[in-house]
Amino acid sequence: MRPIPLNLMTLYADLLQSLTLDDGPAGSIAIKTVKKRKYAYVTTKDGRARVEKYLGLADDPKVQHQIARVRQAAERAKSLKSTVSLLKRGRFPSPSLPLGRVLEVLANAGLFKRGMTLVGTAAYQTYAGVLGHYAPAAALMTNDADLSVAEFVPTEEEEDIEQILKRADPTFAPVWQTEDKLPKVFRSSNGFAVDFLTRATRGGRTPALVTSLGLAATPLSFQEFPVEETIETVALYGSGVLVRVPTPLRYGVHKLIVAQRRQSQAIAKKQKDLRQAQELLDIFLQIDEDALQDMLDAARGRGPAWKSAINASLKELGREARQGWLPVPLVENKWPAKGASQGRASRRGR
Repeated sequence: MRPIPLNLMTLYADLLQSLTLDDGPAGSIAIKTVKKRKYAYVTTKDGRARVEKYLGLADDPKVQHQIARVRQAAERAKSLKSTVSLLKRGRFPSPSLPLGRVLEVLANAGLFKRGMTLVGTAAYQTYAGVLGHYAPAAALMTNDADLSVAEFVPTEEEEDIEQILKRADPTFAPVWQTEDKLPKVFRSSNGFAVDFLTRATRGGRTPALVTSLGLAATPLSFQEFPVEETIETVALYGSGVLVRVPTPLRYGVHKLIVAQRRQSQAIAKKQKDLRQAQELLDIFLQIDEDALQDMLDAARGRGPAWKSAINASLKELGREARQGWLPVPLVENKWPAKGASQGRASRRGR
């Protein structure tokens, strides 16, 4: 895994810090005269939608303060867009246009702030700036966005998710199954899908209803693991979109587990799971081997199903699968052959 140059990492850190400061929405100000009185309006971008909001009388000091903030935010957004462009030219992964729009409307609705978590390849694409290494699998295309609501905390007045998604693409519509009380999947006319997931509970696999958002979430085994620890990262769309994702370590170990749960007809997805897990393992062997081993031990300790899945995936990757051992990769990122003794390495200090 090639390290990312320090100047690009500094740019990314500045972008992340800037986005965490909530200076209000960036937009354009319009002053309209009605019966000789001037009224101020702000128009903001949200996905493909342009939303106009009335601010008040243009000569009101409070409104003038709002106008100044909007204009300052607009100048800041221009600067952030330049930073995003520089990072993309530096080969940082970026979302497709449909995915970028979806992430923007979800972020603007505050859903990531309230615990909704982006998982899957769309999340993996945001890890370069966190890890300081290029990961080739981040370039893999995805035509969906998987979102976990396991840790989501709704407010009293949530907007319906379909209306939020329609600002990204007005053709978004629910995909209904016969047994659905609320939809679990929304799809646009170009085939882009947004799937909602949650942790599985004992006693059944009944979808979890999030009535405040007008959706249901598919319960999946092991889904609690990646969202127990999350971080904020930046999706490089527009002026940058702040999203919530699992920590890279939890993501990688989770992929080792779910790869073994794939059905035989999902071999392509299984290979993608293993490739992403492999790249994250390689990076952490370089930057924090102890943290990697701790996470593997913690996951294996949750039960036989967890342990056997992790070990089976490591074996498929050509790794020593016995608990407590994780070999260092050979040169050129080639994995040691099964039984190769030179690949075994114990944790430092043990």
